[in-house]
Amino acid sequence: MFILNLKDKTRFSFHSISVFTIIVLIGFCSYLAADDSSQSSTDVSPADVRYKYQEIKELGKKPANQITSKELEKLVEKSTDFVSTFPEYKRVDEVYYYLGTSLVRLERVEEGIKVFEKSIIEHPETRFVPQCLLELGLAYDKLGKHDKGDETYKKLIDHPKFGSRSQAKQAKMMLKLDKTERNGELPQPAGAELNPTPSEWVGRPAPDFQVKDLNGKELSLKKLHGQVVLLDFWATWCGPCIAEMPNVKKTYEKYKDQKFQIIGISLDRSIEPLKSFVKKEGLAWHQYFDNARILSTMYQVNAIPSTFLIDGEGVIRKTNLRGRSLETAVAALVKANLAIPAHTHPNTPEKGSQPQSIPATKLIKMKTDSQKDENLESRIANPSEWVGKPAPDFQVKNIKGEELSLKDFRGQVVFLDFWATWCGPCIAEMPKVKKTYEKHKDQKFEIIGISLDRSQLPLDAYVEKEGLTWHHYWDENRKIRNLYEVKAIPTAFLIDGEGIIRKASLGGFDVETAVAALVKENLAKPADTPPTQTPADSPEIGQNLAPKVKEIIDAAIAAHGGLEKLESVKNFVMESHSFEHFLDGDIKDEGTSKSYYFASKFRSDSYSNSGTDSLIYDGTSLFQLTDREVVQIPPEKAKSFVSFFKDSLFREPIWLLTTLSKDKIPTEFVGMEEVNGVPTSVLLVTQPSGKKLKVFISQETNYIVQFSFSLETGEKEETVIASFDKYQDVDGIKIAHHRTTKNGEYRQILISDIKFNAEIDDALFRPNELDE
Repeated sequence: MFILNLKDKTRFSFHSISVFTIIVLIGFCSYLAADDSSQSSTDVSPADVRYKYQEIKELGKKPANQITSKELEKLVEKSTDFVSTFPEYKRVDEVYYYLGTSLVRLERVEEGIKVFEKSIIEHPETRFVPQCLLELGLAYDKLGKHDKGDETYKKLIDHPKFGSRSQAKQAKMMLKLDKTERNGELPQPAGAELNPTPSEWVGRPAPDFQVKDLNGKELSLKKLHGQVVLLDFWATWCGPCIAEMPNVKKTYEKYKDQKFQIIGISLDRSIEPLKSFVKKEGLAWHQYFDNARILSTMYQVNAIPSTFLIDGEGVIRKTNLRGRSLETAVAALVKANLAIPAHTHPNTPEKGSQPQSIPATKLIKMKTDSQKDENLESRIANPSEWVGKPAPDFQVKNIKGEELSLKDFRGQVVFLDFWATWCGPCIAEMPKVKKTYEKHKDQKFEIIGISLDRSQLPLDAYVEKEGLTWHHYWDENRKIRNLYEVKAIPTAFLIDGEGIIRKASLGGFDVETAVAALVKENLAKPADTPPTQTPADSPEIGQNLAPKVKEIIDAAIAAHGGLEKLESVKNFVMESHSFEHFLDGDIKDEGTSKSYYFASKFRSDSYSNSGTDSLIYDGTSLFQLTDREVVQIPPEKAKSFVSFFKDSLFREPIWLLTTLSKDKIPTEFVGMEEVNGVPTSVLLVTQPSGKKLKVFISQETNYIVQFSFSLETGEKEETVIASFDKYQDVDGIKIAHHRTTKNGEYRQILISDIKFNAEIDDALFRPNELDE
């Protein structure tokens, strides 16, 4: 639920606003309608409440082996104050969870139990109920009160809403254990105590499992011994996973008869979308529905898509492969595997043993010049694919307000470090980064830290506390993260004096050794040697080659279906499913929606766990409909939001292209930029509100692939990025079926159905006339 704070502080709650604004690609609701409805009698601003919550969450998310007793005490103090001061805050159940777990870790188990019980009683249907129930059962076990633990585990398992969650599966596992083995801790899967990042799995034996696939067949790695296996963690709601599927299919078809198997491990929330997609796309390899998160927990998968390439001996050789690198790695490993006589495959190595390594030359396939050129235009799917390419330049201001540009550091070695204060592996790596900086800072070496923190306050505090004296930039709008296609952190790039990326890796690399070698190489160059000019420096790009605006628009109209087709659309009905993704790996299912679009009015009906809401704009007035109760927002209070919705409808590609074709809207060509590795022409368009909209049109497909526009959210202005992908044909018109929005949070919209010029009862836009 989201809250609109109107001028007289009256509040109107609109879940439907979230759904509509997501669908029209604005990525706006997390700011327009923050969850900060609970200040009650305090004078604390919503922004301050949200900061207090984020501060608690960042501490609470730290792994148990990385948080100190002092930090736990601090977390208890902050959480206790928060639940007392803001008891109605929407995510207060999460704060209760952090408070309870902190107390238990501090051996104040009885106090922790009271916190969990209070949260479960006062918030019986909220998101953290299953976590609190599981931790409550473990707390009872810790005190030796196993009967109480049994009672709690059974309550979780039998819960009508949460009985299918992963916590309930873990509760079942606890009940199967002998009570003498229950010490208040969940049993760790093999190798989990090492808590490896994906890249750290390389060279280790792949944990075995025994499950049943979608067809009910027994599935285990042991049975596939002697074959190369690709484990692919994915979901039908995951846009990048779906975008990668053609590469996976192509690789499977090419090598399926050469001792190569794929096991798809689906993290879908229900099995029906998985079955439907597998059947529709003809995915012939094994698929497992990991609803209990058994395998994703075993392999420590925190984000998808995530892949593990396993050799015939059961050893993990590559992780997180995508695009061209997937087929290249599979081809090399399949070739190496086929060269091994069938009878010489040893048994899978025992845990802790050292597997025999495969020479790097057998894992790398040489590329032809044409392949290299093609790869430059392809989307960067893995940090290592950046190696040898020019580092994209950027111009920003660091946290001190100083101008910061990569181009200004030409002639110096630069270490580009993507991190966050809440990221345990990032913090663990920081002493090495500090040591490296101190050693080489006077040798033409610089570090630029790109923080993905959700607010600047924890960044500022950590930088000051730790004395990090290099450049730091808070990537609030994910500008540089998107530029470098960073999907997870820590991720690092080492750039030479000519602006070429020489090393890049998810999870970082041996910073000290790599920097020392490159610094030495850079210092050996004569001072007057001019750096190599990279494509980013070339003055010709974006000049003298600028196509006319009309040519760009005409090409886009033709690609999307032609002007006649687009002009014929008077309305359309869209059904979709939306998700909100957080950097810490959390995913919030925002439910499904059905929306009705006209050029001047709309209606959106949203369905989620919290119920059904409707938002209706009839062209002049704004209504909310909840459980048949209608609320009309007074015009003077809804004025700014009506303006916002008019801009949103204007941006809908079908009507935007039609409008631009009439050449009555101020539009100008402002250059060329790459979006996800694709060159685009950028148009600057004036919206009905007078605010500017950047439209990015692919030079390859002529589809609209991205919007960028500013949005006032409270006292500040945000830059919103909205992306379109996976275009499909609907009645001769190309429609993006996957849409995402980014402005601090990442939202994904999966469109399941679109109908043009549908028969729509006009009463849908007159809510007061609706009868039962």
